[in-house]
Amino acid sequence: MKLLFEVRPVEHLEASVDYYRGLGLETLGWPDDETALLGAPAGRPTIVLVRDPAEAALGAGGVYEVGDVDEFYQSHGELDWLIAPVSTALGRYAVFADRTGLCIRVLDPDPHLGTAAGTTFRQYAVAS
Repeated sequence: MKLLFEVRPVEHLEASVDYYRGLGLETLGWPDDETALLGAPAGRPTIVLVRDPAEAALGAGGVYEVGDVDEFYQSHGELDWLIAPVSTALGRYAVFADRTGLCIRVLDPDPHLGTAAGTTFRQYAVAS
């Protein structure tokens, strides 16, 4: 498992984006109306802000690349899966709980996120 970025559920997406911009992060993209990617200028996303009640219930945490999420899900049936693999604006996604109940998010990122080996980050959209 490779750490891709941290997800932070927020209630007020635009205000949260402005806050992190004030801390020096740059908005790298908006995969959809409820999700913003932030990171160092010309870098990869380090934080993903998402306005989603289900994500808020799970709390903030890391998102890990595991290769093929569906294959990982099939080969790790013993895990406490909270969300079976689904397609999202970020890529193929699933969530399981560790032994203490903390959620572990796994993602097979879409190429536009620039997290697959050998690719560079390409902006999907930029807020002005």
